[in-house]
Order: sequence, then C-alpha cells, then structure tokens
Amino acid sequence: AGTTPGAIDIDTGAPLAICPIQSALTNCEVVDETNAMIAAAAADGTTLTIGNSYRDPQQQIDLRRQNCGTSHEAIYEWPSSSCSPPTARPGTSQHEKGLAIDFASCSDRTTACWKWLNDNADRFGFYPFPVEAWHWSTTGN
Repeated sequence: AGTTPGAIDIDTGAPLAICPIQSALTNCEVVDETNAMIAAAAADGTTLTIGNSYRDPQQQIDLRRQNCGTSHEAIYEWPSSSCSPPTARPGTSQHEKGLAIDFASCSDRTTACWKWLNDNADRFGFYPFPVEAWHWSTTGN
C-alpha cells in the first residue's frame, strides 16, 4: 500500500493512497473489503472482474469529452445525465477517489455479477449506481 505519484484526494487535496487490485487500481481504504467481496462471490460461483476503479482527474476530463462533448460546458457544467453513458463532472466522481468500481462482468441487470452484487454488495460497503449496472461505489454515486 502507498500513494500513487500524483494521486490527490479531490476533496482534501491530500495525497491519495491507491493500491492494485486485479488489473486495476483502487483506494487502499477499500482493498480489503473489495477482495473479501470478490472472494465471497467466487465462493458462491460468481466471478467479479474489475474493469476499472481509480481514475485520475485528467482521465475523468477525457471521459467527459468522449461521452458528453468537447465544449467547456459539456465537460465541466452539464449534469452527468446529459452524457451517454452518464459521466460525472470532473472533481465529483467517486472514481477520482478510487471509491467506485466498474465491473466488467456486469453489463446489465440480468448478469450473474449484477444479481450477486445486488444481493450482497452492501455487506461490503458497496452500493449500486441506479443507471449503470456495472458501477458500484461506497456511496451509490
């Protein structure tokens, strides 16, 4: 565990501790819970594959450009619902804190991944983002 060079907490400006998990990076504060959740799902016969978690601010800006448009307003002002798929404004994403996980195996609510998470993720401190089956975070945002 440690800090990733340049990883900064978007709320406090303090260095952010980011740790590897599967082929992604996430906030070190949730690694134990995330690993326990992945193991519990595996014990129940469900594979949870992390697509991504931590995203630095520039990656969030790039994603807004891709999903929302290239104007200043599209990137920084429009609500996430104006984007396809919905994408948080830079500085507001749980991904920028490493506290959101996009699961590669949860493309929709019919997948074994989503069904397992829907029934169990709250035990590990993760909650669904209502409009994206793959996005789970510590706040549901």
